[in-house]
Order: sequence, then structure tokens, then C-alpha cells
Amino acid sequence: MTRELTQSVSLIYCVLALATAADRCAAQPAPQSPDEIKSYRVDAAMVSFDASQSLDSYRGGGKLSGSPGATLGTSTPDSDISILLLVESNRLYADATIKNRIESGPNNPKKQRFDLTNLRPQVIDLGTAKDGRNYQLTLIPTVRTVSLRPKPFSEAADDLYRLKFHFSRVTLNDEQYVGRMLASDATVFSIDVCDVAFLEFSLRHLKGAKPWGRLQDGRVTFRHPDGTTIEIDNVTNGSDDRVVGNGPYLVWVRWEDPRQTAEEYHTQLAAYRDRIQSGEMPATEGTLAIVEKELVREPGPWVISSGAREPSKIEIVRDE
Repeated sequence: MTRELTQSVSLIYCVLALATAADRCAAQPAPQSPDEIKSYRVDAAMVSFDASQSLDSYRGGGKLSGSPGATLGTSTPDSDISILLLVESNRLYADATIKNRIESGPNNPKKQRFDLTNLRPQVIDLGTAKDGRNYQLTLIPTVRTVSLRPKPFSEAADDLYRLKFHFSRVTLNDEQYVGRMLASDATVFSIDVCDVAFLEFSLRHLKGAKPWGRLQDGRVTFRHPDGTTIEIDNVTNGSDDRVVGNGPYLVWVRWEDPRQTAEEYHTQLAAYRDRIQSGEMPATEGTLAIVEKELVREPGPWVISSGAREPSKIEIVRDE
């Protein structure tokens, strides 16, 4: 065999080997990472409107959630709905069965298959029920990733230092309602109650802070040595909104003088109202109504601001 022929045969074998390897790679799906598992999940949300289809007529009907193999069930005043979630040939489907309890006929129950593989939400129009409301069910597919990689327990513990205040009611001296606090997903929080105090607080030990606060059963309570108390309800811990048990847990607070008096806040609010009414300050009718409602109240202690942030490294006392 000549040298040229030998090189040609070797080249052919090399090309064939590369083509075979490429075919094998194309035929085999990419393996999932050994550190995580991916799976489909589908949320189903029911809503209804009356004939006007107005925002005021909106009514939520609850939410359901499941993974392939599960059957979701819900109902309207007229119908029963079941949705089987399944995966076939690597595609995600939702098989919906809608049975009308009042009518009968060849199309009852009605069956429909939805392909959710592309993760686009699908809306099932359930028609108008005997109560005159139009019902619809929205299917929202997602991919959930579960990590199998072990992680330091400190990551879970650190998450509990993060608080959420869900439009939380604030009470002064155990009896006077002074407004609400809305802030979340941080470890240092602030609240300003005019005529009373400006507070900055955390479950972390902040430099210059005093151990005057307690967290227990979803409630934070501060007690100043002069006898003043501020209580905040509806508080949760972590990204999954946990109300931690046992306790009480120490809350560190920097208690300072208020940034404004009640009279100063009332005057500032009146000026803001005037700017809205003159057209100088754009605002919705709802905003103006809230301001007017505040101005009707006699000047007194009130939550005028709240906030959330992360601490700097030099703020934390490392005694935990």
C-alpha cells in the first residue's frame, strides 16, 4: 500500500470516528449536574369577574400547585375541574377535565390537553356560572431546581436574621395605634415615630445598640428605660416567612430622638396636599385621599417612615 493511500485510509477512519462520536453526543441528552435535580412544577390560580369585567369585581379563587403525576382539583358554582399533570417524551402536559354539574350532553365532560413545555402560562376559560361571574383558571408552569450539594448550616441560620414586616401594626405604650411598618428582606431596620423616637434595630448585635428589644411569636417589642414601649406585630423570619418558636430573642436597638415633631409632620403633609391640589405635584386620587385622611387626624405620634438595609462589616459586634 502506498504512503498516500495509507494516509487517505487513515483520514477516512478519522472522519468516520468523529462522525460516530458526534452522533452519540447528539443522541444522548446532556446529563444533569450531580449537585442538583430539575423538575417541572405547575401552579393553578382561579379568578373571576362579573359581567362588567371591572377591577372592582375581581375575586380570587385560590391557588393550587403540583408536579407531574399529581391531579389538581378545583370548582366553580357550576363545574368541577381536574387537571392531570404528566410528562411524556420529555414534554410537560396538563390534561384538563371540566364537568358541568348542571348541563349534560356529548361534550360533558369537556377534555383538553395543554402543552406547557415552553413554560408559557395557559388560561382555561371556564365560562359564565349561574352566579353571573366569568371564571378562568391560569396554569403557570415553572422549573424547580433542588440542590443536593451540602451547605454550611450557617447559611440557614443567617437567613433567620432577615426579617419581614408585612404592613405590620405599630402600637405605642400598649394601647395607642400609631401606624404601620412595611419593610423586608434585610437585617437592619428603621422606623421613625414622630414625637416619640427614631429606632434602628436588628437581631444582629450592632455597635452602639442597646438590648432593649425582644422578638417572640411574630412580634417585636421595644422597651426604653423611661417606660416608653413600641410594639410591632406580624413579623416573620427568613425567605420562607417563618414565625420562629420559643424565644424571646434579643433585638438590638439604637434609640434616638425623632426626626420630626408631630406638628412639623402635620405642616409638611399639609404643604404636600396643597402642591397636589395645585397640580405642582402629580399624584393619584388615592394618594390625595390618604393625605386628606391623615390631615383630619389631630397631630400626634405617628409612623412617618420605615426602612431596611444591610449592615456594614464594622457595625457588627462579633459576640454571637
